[in-house]
Amino acid sequence: MAIAKKLFNTGLVLGGALGALALYNKVTETMAGELDTVLTGEERRYPWKYGDMFYEVKGSRDAKPLVLIHGFGPGASSYEWRKNIDTLSEQFRVFALDLLGFGLSDHPTIDYDAETYTDLLNDFIREVVGKPAIVVARGLTSAYVIAAAYRRPQLFERLILVGAPPTILTESYPGPLNALQKAVLRTPIIGQFIYNLMTSRQALRAYYDVKGYHNPGLITDEFVEYIYTSAHQPNSRHASAAFLSNNLQLDVHEPLARLQVPVVAVWGREGFLTPAEASAAFKRVNSRVDVRIIDKATLQVQDEQAGQFNNLVREFAGAAVK
Repeated sequence: MAIAKKLFNTGLVLGGALGALALYNKVTETMAGELDTVLTGEERRYPWKYGDMFYEVKGSRDAKPLVLIHGFGPGASSYEWRKNIDTLSEQFRVFALDLLGFGLSDHPTIDYDAETYTDLLNDFIREVVGKPAIVVARGLTSAYVIAAAYRRPQLFERLILVGAPPTILTESYPGPLNALQKAVLRTPIIGQFIYNLMTSRQALRAYYDVKGYHNPGLITDEFVEYIYTSAHQPNSRHASAAFLSNNLQLDVHEPLARLQVPVVAVWGREGFLTPAEASAAFKRVNSRVDVRIIDKATLQVQDEQAGQFNNLVREFAGAAVK
């Protein structure tokens, strides 16, 4: 009888705790509000096998296609291209994507991995863009673009890799701890609670201060609010769980070594790795990679130094293919 009473009381405590966490999660989601794009373009959706992908398109139909693909991180979306799309659309037909599981795209509760996004990008460029494109990718998405361009070079005219991590050039497999991290984050109550703590306004401001910007003055209240709202769309934790648990890594050492599509790799001078270290890693694999370093920027080069970045894109896109 004593054991049964103890178990009953323990159950009450655990049930109450889970109930409190569930209430916190519900309140957090409700207070986040609805997300809307700040980009100026035509809003469209691409129906894919796992869900619809939101994208904006702007620029003349006859212009050369330019595809902008955001990096990963809490609240990531095409919002990071807000300082680029207007200027670049004067010369190109620009497609700015919200990858599946992020921003205004659907957030299916699938088991995301690197092939999910590689296939998505291949299909989008083949079915929507419809002709060879200049593709700009930031961060880890650089790996998917390299892999996609290696598999279907006829769809890619040039690649621009922004802040590509050298880790994509080495083998990296998720271990048992990574599997546990992903499993916990995908749980509906405890996982959602942990995710909500990791994506509070304070946590997001700290994350982008450390991981994103050389100039902290660019992390405004408006910026944090948009990222927060994006991070708290229903089921956002599933894609983030895959990213945080190392399940989105892709080794593209061999594809980059064999790639014939022209590539320019852009890094901010104040990044975690020195520009020399980052560029040397890519040059060792493919000596034809054109390296550009932009001062007073870390990972969000296209935002911190938008003018220089836009000029670089236009210059590289218009250069003769060697």
